[in-house]
Amino acid sequence: MGSRQTPYKCSNCVGLILGLPGRQRYPAIITRRNVFLVSCKNYTRGILEKAGFMFISIKFFLQMNARSYSCLFLLFISVNLFSQGPLASEPSAKSAEKKLLVGNFEEALDEYLNLLLIDPLNLKYNYNVGVCYLNIHGNKTKAIPYLERVIHDPVHDPNAEYLLGRAYQYAYRFDEAKKVLMKFQENGKGKQENLAAVSQDIQYCSNAKELLKFPIDVNFVNLGAQVNSEYDDQYAFVPDDESFMLFNCNKPLVVSEKLESGDFPNSILISEVRDGEFQKAKVVGKPICNGNSGAELIGMSAKGDIILIYKRKDNLSGDIYISEKDEKGEFKKPELLDEHINSPYEEIAASISADGNTIYFASDRPGGFGGTDIYVSHKMPNGKWGKAANAGPAINTPLDEDFPNISPDGNVLYFSSKGHMSMGGYDIFKVKWNEAHSIWENAKNIGYPINTPDDDLNFRISRTERYGYISACKPKGSGNIDNYRVIFNKVEPEFTVLKGVVSNKNGNPLNYPDVLITVTNDKTKELIGTYLPHPVSGTYVIILPPGKYTLDVSLLNIRYFTSKLEIMDKVSYKSEIEMDLTLEIKE
Repeated sequence: MGSRQTPYKCSNCVGLILGLPGRQRYPAIITRRNVFLVSCKNYTRGILEKAGFMFISIKFFLQMNARSYSCLFLLFISVNLFSQGPLASEPSAKSAEKKLLVGNFEEALDEYLNLLLIDPLNLKYNYNVGVCYLNIHGNKTKAIPYLERVIHDPVHDPNAEYLLGRAYQYAYRFDEAKKVLMKFQENGKGKQENLAAVSQDIQYCSNAKELLKFPIDVNFVNLGAQVNSEYDDQYAFVPDDESFMLFNCNKPLVVSEKLESGDFPNSILISEVRDGEFQKAKVVGKPICNGNSGAELIGMSAKGDIILIYKRKDNLSGDIYISEKDEKGEFKKPELLDEHINSPYEEIAASISADGNTIYFASDRPGGFGGTDIYVSHKMPNGKWGKAANAGPAINTPLDEDFPNISPDGNVLYFSSKGHMSMGGYDIFKVKWNEAHSIWENAKNIGYPINTPDDDLNFRISRTERYGYISACKPKGSGNIDNYRVIFNKVEPEFTVLKGVVSNKNGNPLNYPDVLITVTNDKTKELIGTYLPHPVSGTYVIILPPGKYTLDVSLLNIRYFTSKLEIMDKVSYKSEIEMDLTLEIKE
């Protein structure tokens, strides 16, 4: 060993294993919850155990690929660690497995990671860490090293190959994914559902490589802390004028007790638009949702005057309810839709046309093309809903379809599907209505990067088709799943015409050919353009897209006027703004 020991980080820890030359030392592993000490001195062990620290043996420490150290330790621990009392109890494999089986993957993950600190070579723990990472929102590629560790053992669960292939897909390592998935397929051993799905997953890899060649030109704008939180904020529904947003959130509001899955019951929140910006989201309130009621928003009409809500009726299925705004603009008590839409099976997501006369919904009822299909029901002259019909093979496949969203004009249906040309799990597709033949046709993947190897659900388009809304888990987000506004850069924004007259405050005439107007983008500092007023009348016209700008007016290169501008969109959009520019010129 050299004269200086380099600190290094364990792959499962956030702390450092430290040592100083010429001193006796113990190694220490500091995790986000626990401090594990590697000790061979009983008196030291006894003292620190009383402080709540946990110990692992030298044998297990060396199995964790730790370097060899001499006998004693130097451990840097901040004072506040001691002040907080016991840090953790002994991790329990039984407790971790119980949480895993009920779908509480986040808490199960924490427990399995702690178990791996004690027994890092345990294949079951490594396998289950991989399962947890693949089932929680976030970076699912974190499953890779754990599953790789499992498959390198000669005797391992054959399903690890399948799960590793899925993890490689999330990492966009499609060639490696395809290789390990084909190996799993050739071996023919594993869970039946994985063996049934592997062929489609191999196809996803090929689809993804093709879709990545033709990315669409979009930007994602996180809607920020006014809308998003550290919890799951998802399934945003916005009317065609983008005047407000309704969405689902599972943060604790009126209850503090979690469900068995580890989540809090769902709430429906609303964020209104003021001066072109979404305001702080709040619970939509009674009679729709008073917070953590468990009801979920699943659909909205183009005008935002009708919403569709999903409520569970038992542990296996749920039904769809409808609520319309009254004359005061408030949503009425949701009413259960009749048996032509709700069935003994599962009705999951829905969309309603702008006129309120057609409902599109997803159901796993028998008689479809396979899995969950999309169905259509039309309102009859007596005001009741007609018998639902399958939306047909242009939309439905032998796999699952979900989250229908009809465009404001009723001519395009957006939906999520695991079939068609998906690049992995659910992708978002669109079909157009052929009026001449009265059919939907040409299902088209709306493209990467809106679609990813993960599940992509519930896409909502604006009236102009310049903007869309989607929920996704992306780096630097506010929490797990956030709501995003998607900007389609090749679709022209709605421009605002800024016009007025340039004048002199003291009433003296101006030589308008000497007047120059400039506009600069405040965000990019880019000069948008220079403009000259009419040489006789002094009128000017400027056309600008939504954004924040600085407008300057100069006469003979001397600036006499400066103004900040904000051109708004959403419901605050104005097609024209009149603004006279009055110069203060001192004689």
